[in-house]
Amino acid sequence: MHPSVPLRGAQAGALAPAIRALLDAASSLGRDERPRLYRHVHPHGHATARLARSFAAALGRAGPASLDEIELGAHLHDFGKYLLAESILLKPGPLTGEERAAVSLHPVYGAHLLSGLPAVNDAVRRVVLHHHERWDGAGYPEGLAGARIPLEARLVCIADVYTSLRARRSYKPTLSRREAAAVMEAMAGRELDPDMTVDFLRFVGAYERR
Repeated sequence: MHPSVPLRGAQAGALAPAIRALLDAASSLGRDERPRLYRHVHPHGHATARLARSFAAALGRAGPASLDEIELGAHLHDFGKYLLAESILLKPGPLTGEERAAVSLHPVYGAHLLSGLPAVNDAVRRVVLHHHERWDGAGYPEGLAGARIPLEARLVCIADVYTSLRARRSYKPTLSRREAAAVMEAMAGRELDPDMTVDFLRFVGAYERR
């Protein structure tokens, strides 16, 4: 736990106009061209972004600009999945090793696609590129471990895991908050930042009650 960082109510902040414009554009991206992927990528990104921003604000470790970056990075964290085959991403059963390798490239695809956009700065790209790194170093794409994983990416990773556990997928049922919390407690120190996970599980009950 971070005893010096008290949890407090999330602060609502206005997004910078350029970031809001990009979020609005991302909200419709793929809706017409790849509607099945859109239904998979967009709602999850939106839910993860709201949760990640609220958690970051509750931790009190980010100013309004950083909260905007965290929200945008979380919203776009799966952007690279638009380059994956639907037969892989929406497959109802287990993936083969080759299919898992293809999926593991989506952070690289996303960071590359977003490079050069004025509203996508290095902090946002770090979220997109590193949200699948693991605390024990066994994640991807760069195998970063522990505090070498950017803080904003570790935070969005936790929000991503929680929203994924709570969502219904073709290959799994939705989990209750208690069930999701139990899974995340087991992941702490392996996949997830252990101290941040403790803080998140203290936070998320109040978040869901709101």
